Amino acid sequence: MIMLRKPTPDEIQAAVNQTVPDVIAPNLQVLFCGINPSLYSAVVGHHFARPGNRFWRSLHAAGFTDRLFSPAEDGALIDLGYGITNADATGDRVLRLTHVF
Repeated sequence: MIMLRKPTPDEIQAAVNQTVPDVIAPNLQVLFCGINPSLYSAVVGHHFARPGNRFWRSLHAAGFTDRLFSPAEDGALIDLGYGITNADATGDRVLRLTHVF
């Protein structure tokens, strides 16, 4: 599995409004659609790249791939007939809401 380097805090801050390119081709079997990429993903340029994101493990566990892919291999999904896009391609901060009871 290909590993990505960890972005610096300054790179994360600078990633606001950066985009992650779609992984799309004609005649896909499945197009996975995220909401918007994390700032981490925007820095490294790969979908679902933040450590702890369950997308790649879930993709493998569900039988879509025969092995665990890394975010750096997102372009290889095309060969399997899959693609990735986002409803909003712009990297943004994760909203964290707290409820006071």
